[in-house]
Amino acid sequence: MASQWETRLFVDGATERLPDALIDAGYVLVAAPGDADQVITPDAITGLAQPAMAPFREQQLIQVGTPVTSVAVAEEAPPLLVAGCEDSVVRAWNLGEPGEREFRGHAGPVWSVAASRYSPGQVFSCGQDGTVRAWSLYGTGDGVVLYQHNGIANAVAAGRGSTVVSGGDDNAVFRWTNGDVRELRGHTDFVTGVALTDEITPVSISTDGQWLIWDKHDRPRGALIQATCVAAHGSTTALGTADNEVHVDGSVLRLSAEPRSIAVTKVDDVTTVAIGGADGLIRLWQPETGALSNLPGHAGPVRGVAFGTVDERPVVVSGGEDGTVRVWARPMTDHVDWAADAPATQDWLQRRPLADLIAQQLRQVDSSFLVHLDGPWGSGKSTILGFLRAELDRDFTTVPFDAWREAGVGPSWWALLTAMRTAVRGQRGFLGRIWLRISESVARLRRVGAPIVFAFILLLALGGGVWLFVSDVKGIAEVAKTVTGAIAGVGTIWAGLLVASRFLLWDSARGARLFEQSNTNPMLEVNRHFGWLARKAKRPVVFLVDDLDRCKESTVVELLDTVQTLVRDTGPHFIVAADGAWIRASYEQAYERFATAVAEPGRPLGYLFLDKFFQLRVQVPAIDSPRREDYLSHLLRSSEVAQPRGAAAEESRVRAQLDSSATEEQVVDALSTASPVVRGRVAAEALRKMTTPGAVAATEHSLQRYAGMLPPNPRAMKRFINTYSMARAVRTLEGNPVPVQALAAWTVIEIRWPGLADHLRAHPEAIELVDAATDEVPEALRQVFADPALVGPAALLTPELIRQSCGS
Repeated sequence: MASQWETRLFVDGATERLPDALIDAGYVLVAAPGDADQVITPDAITGLAQPAMAPFREQQLIQVGTPVTSVAVAEEAPPLLVAGCEDSVVRAWNLGEPGEREFRGHAGPVWSVAASRYSPGQVFSCGQDGTVRAWSLYGTGDGVVLYQHNGIANAVAAGRGSTVVSGGDDNAVFRWTNGDVRELRGHTDFVTGVALTDEITPVSISTDGQWLIWDKHDRPRGALIQATCVAAHGSTTALGTADNEVHVDGSVLRLSAEPRSIAVTKVDDVTTVAIGGADGLIRLWQPETGALSNLPGHAGPVRGVAFGTVDERPVVVSGGEDGTVRVWARPMTDHVDWAADAPATQDWLQRRPLADLIAQQLRQVDSSFLVHLDGPWGSGKSTILGFLRAELDRDFTTVPFDAWREAGVGPSWWALLTAMRTAVRGQRGFLGRIWLRISESVARLRRVGAPIVFAFILLLALGGGVWLFVSDVKGIAEVAKTVTGAIAGVGTIWAGLLVASRFLLWDSARGARLFEQSNTNPMLEVNRHFGWLARKAKRPVVFLVDDLDRCKESTVVELLDTVQTLVRDTGPHFIVAADGAWIRASYEQAYERFATAVAEPGRPLGYLFLDKFFQLRVQVPAIDSPRREDYLSHLLRSSEVAQPRGAAAEESRVRAQLDSSATEEQVVDALSTASPVVRGRVAAEALRKMTTPGAVAATEHSLQRYAGMLPPNPRAMKRFINTYSMARAVRTLEGNPVPVQALAAWTVIEIRWPGLADHLRAHPEAIELVDAATDEVPEALRQVFADPALVGPAALLTPELIRQSCGS
């Protein structure tokens, strides 16, 4: 038996990601030398083996929003990608056009899906409810139940002659052929995987450690092996095992992670295996040649892989616990793939460290905390929210909220409450969701249910009266009237219950508006219900609000006012990703008549509202020139951008200097000596050094010297420290080592005179006009330019330092 190992690399003092060429050659980057097969320096990277197979690249990313358990490709025209999901839905996408179809019918998670060229227009699924179903790709309905396992159905496969096989927790393999169902017995524990060799012969694996092949007389033969996944193509069977191995026709590949899913096919007449790993990596392996390539991208275990063909090109599709489905293909030499405008999941622009820092801030606060993620359209706010959600899911109940999609559907409080209820329900099983619904009804009934109870008693009385009126009758005609009366009574009670439930649970926007109109103090009850629901969450609640800067000003104002007045004091945190200029303009239009009366010099009305709402503003980092080139290279699927000679040695030197740094100033000094390319490479490590407890304490102590430049109140000092710390993090991730005193002075200006800061971003040279009697400054800012309090911070700034401080 031929054995092959994948190669695990530890690069001493260097990179967070291997070059594409090494990924394509099957190398795996590890975080510790003890886990590596080879420990090398950055300079030795170019001497490693080159790819032995044509690389695949990610062509399409689909955000599903719920863990994906399995995938399949239906060979239709055009091909369809099918995924089974934990939210009980089977989803399908046309790989040539946008759009998603949902197939609902399972009463629990869908654990497996399958397609076969012998069953055109159909896909098959099985799941937690034990059913094996067939779905028409071009029809509607709940799907046809082919048969039922006595327990959970774990896996399904489809092949010739309309054959469908499945395995489940009843220790059985079922084979269905044109309505004939046969039960195959041989396993003594749960059947966790099935496949069809030559598209007709069942193969199964089980937690009993057996791998069985069933002959035409339904007799099993096999071997003992602790398999985790199985697939077949023609006469070839591929097995993944619990001891991190993949077996294909006598060849063995030893991995550094457990294989969770597997697929096999012929690519250019060479047997090719796709392996979805528990580490989020997809491996492509050709046992005959030994070629190995990796496809990084998933942020969690890959639970489904499959092969297909699109535009005569082989493709790999994958789905994982990170809630994404991805399509991978070989780039065409005369074609540049279109880049989707969806949020990115690979951190090519150093966004993840910023998300980690925001998450760290939220873990340190006890009461509701509002963060403004500020950036213009297209700057990457949604990508940062995606990284934030992945980081926060461990400790928080995350509530994604698309403000643009929810705009105009119903009151903002109802949309927020519905999103929060969905997240809280998602933490529970089937019975837990039912109990939550009952508890919610009871809670609402206690507070505002008196009219409902009274109406229900009247309905009961009415129904009883109808029954009594027609009960004392004789003859067929009277009996018919009796039955009709009973139905009418029951129907009346049912309709009343339906109306009451909608009123109590606010299941619709119409019900929410009805509640607003029929209650003497509706917002008080809404506030109390937010608090009740927040207490039912298993972890603290954080809303992730996106696309607010796509909404009309009335929607922006209503939503943020709702957060401030109804939701905030019940405990949830909010991270709002929106262009600050859009929010400010929305409030200035909504309160136009108050602008001149309330606004302060250098602090327009919109800024006053932002200060009231948000405790922390986080600016989306700008992209420097080296990172722009690298990002474009990734989008074009080209090879790595050529790096300057000596960059590896310089990186090692800077990392050593960072390692010995204990304060923010020392970190800034280390970055100042580095080239832009190296600053980009070490940015995440520099930020980590700045956020250690000792460095934070030293920074807070050094910032005390600027207290005299701030308004004399504790809130201003706290805001100054928070704003400065986040600005330093953003500038560091940009590779911008702005001096401490310049960034501190700029932060003072941003906090005290945000209108002036806007002017200086566009005209940094205007800083030289402070305390000068001149007409060269805008009339609205002349009072600010003459303010003696501005002289101190202005003296620490120059036009160039302003450009550095604001990231321009």
